[in-house]
Amino acid sequence: MKFISVIPARANSKGIKNKNIYPLNGKPMIDYTFKEIKKSKLKNNFVLTDSSYIKRLSKSYNINCGYERPKKISKSTTSLSETLYHFYEWTKKKNIQFDYLVILQPTSPLRNYSDINKALKIVKKNRCKSLFSISQSLEHPYEVIKKNKKNWNYILKKAKNYFRRQDFDLKTFFINGAIYITHKDLIKKKKIFNFANHRFLIMPKDRSIEINDREEMKIVKSLLNNL
Repeated sequence: MKFISVIPARANSKGIKNKNIYPLNGKPMIDYTFKEIKKSKLKNNFVLTDSSYIKRLSKSYNINCGYERPKKISKSTTSLSETLYHFYEWTKKKNIQFDYLVILQPTSPLRNYSDINKALKIVKKNRCKSLFSISQSLEHPYEVIKKNKKNWNYILKKAKNYFRRQDFDLKTFFINGAIYITHKDLIKKKKIFNFANHRFLIMPKDRSIEINDREEMKIVKSLLNNL
């Protein structure tokens, strides 16, 4: 099995301007992902970006920046599957061989090299077609409500049957966005998951925060200060 990693990192973002290079405790946020990749068992790594600054930074970590990510797939509306498919087409032209892509998003700076290596091990052992990292739900779905100005109700009707979390009849997880691994056969079809042959990496909550807004940025800064 041959794995290569890709770090999707377009230049612009909506929630936080230039989020992928936003200063996080004195370092560009993407720097944390680059450092952990270099400690991992991944040896063939590519950054998928339209940013000249990110390309310069990737070179300092010996991460391949030869792929030119066009502006047409560097938009907020561009799906991950579109980005990966375009990269796959490029690898065919360059005769770059691989079986799996390991997708590592810069917005998960708390993910470490041990998490990456564990994910690789799971895929190798089970020969699955896809994997993503998950963490136990921060808030259980039974505790999620919807409300308007005057009324509220549970999202899940069954939640009315429970008053204590320890009595809940199911354990739930969320996809934390830190690690995705997908076989090239799926990429060819512009897919990421194979539901019939899929595995999970369970990560701890304190390494599972994906930064989407400034509040989450503050939380991650605090956690990094205490490492």
